[in-house]
Amino acid sequence: MGFEAACAMLPTERDRTDAALERYRVAFATMRPSALPPTTSDPNYVLFADVLQHVLSSHLKPADPERLVDTAVAGLRKKQQDDRTAGERALTESAIEAMLASLDPYSGFLDTEHVRDIRDQMHGEFPGLGMVVTPDDRSGLLRVVSADVNTPAARAGVRAGDLIARIDDREVNGLSLHEAVMTVRGPSGGSVTLLLRRPGNDVPLLVSVTRTIVRSEPVLHRLEDGVAYIRITHFNEQTSRLVHEAFDAMKGQTDSELAGLVLDLRDNPGGLFEQGVRVADAFLGAVDIVSTRGRVSDVQHYSGGTDDDVARDLPLAVLIDSGTTSAAEVVAGALQDRHRALLFGERSYGKGSVQTIFQLAGGDGLLLTTARYFRPSGGPVECFGIVPNVTVSPTGRPPPSGTWIRAAASVETHPDPATCDPDAVAPPPPRTWTMAELCPEVARRPVQSGVDRPLHCAVAAIRTNRFERATTK
Repeated sequence: MGFEAACAMLPTERDRTDAALERYRVAFATMRPSALPPTTSDPNYVLFADVLQHVLSSHLKPADPERLVDTAVAGLRKKQQDDRTAGERALTESAIEAMLASLDPYSGFLDTEHVRDIRDQMHGEFPGLGMVVTPDDRSGLLRVVSADVNTPAARAGVRAGDLIARIDDREVNGLSLHEAVMTVRGPSGGSVTLLLRRPGNDVPLLVSVTRTIVRSEPVLHRLEDGVAYIRITHFNEQTSRLVHEAFDAMKGQTDSELAGLVLDLRDNPGGLFEQGVRVADAFLGAVDIVSTRGRVSDVQHYSGGTDDDVARDLPLAVLIDSGTTSAAEVVAGALQDRHRALLFGERSYGKGSVQTIFQLAGGDGLLLTTARYFRPSGGPVECFGIVPNVTVSPTGRPPPSGTWIRAAASVETHPDPATCDPDAVAPPPPRTWTMAELCPEVARRPVQSGVDRPLHCAVAAIRTNRFERATTK
């Protein structure tokens, strides 16, 4: 009986959550002129409680409500210290953002304007700077992955490889990727000032970029010495359709048969997960392409919906690098595991997590990491990335060796170790070849600035029987 009484006194998860929320209400009261806690029907309190419940029920990793609220309260206090005039909505958003930032780099709060921006980006037209950024693990800053020609960023002088140290008056070091994106976004016509650190240049650069309506081009194509070349810059609602159209267009541009196809996924930050599946399906047919596993959801398998191969078994090479991310890694991993393509370049980024957008009251949204995805072989992508079959460094220097491992300082680490599974087993390494084996003519050439060695190696391999011998099972 004594044992039963002791068990009855243990707080349930619901009790712990309620107690944590009550502590939040009490802490919030100290920020109000009335010093009274918000009621449980107060819109700002309801918003915070809703976000907390989503985190506890759906985030990839189990979370402690007390620790989450502690982090949120710290965010409240910091906001009040930084801005004594901050209203209750601004304080609430700061609490939510601090709480979400403690989870992983990709979860974040989306106000109604940001929800609309994301929707516009998926349609392919949005107000912005026209550049892709990613966290830089060594500096703690943001690295510019790409700033395409004719975008506001490129016109202002921003280049791929630049490190963003400050956005307007806000230091980047210490910001999550979501917070940084929130800082630069805004209406068309507005401007943002960036402090850039450029590798090889000791003097920081200060540039002003004016936002305009950016019309993205997710797919670019051309013929390269009789080989079809398709570059996918990101995955939006149009990507899969445009890949089919690009390949059909190139088939009509030549009287002879295409020698093969190069799919360029370098510096691709990802995008819509389902579009990655569809692009892989275009070259694979009705096979398993990727699976996802969440904390509360069963394993889900995503398979191709067609038996057709748009390239009709032409030799297929895929170019990857450290900027190949997320949905782009879905494509690369599936094509490699299914022995449909050889991968050329450098190890991919290693973002194997899935984000879900939850609709909140009033049109706000919550971007939450809810699952990890796995290759057809069962290997994880998160933190390990995808290793190419043929390593080709654009500079001629070998890339950093090693793979992610939990506490080793001697190897390259993943830029976002908070998302890594410490118990994850490294995927088996793929079969590899050297440049001397598949593209000796490129390997012998001296490295020249502006020469795309990975592309030239892939094209050379396709145009010889060396590629065919390598891909024969």
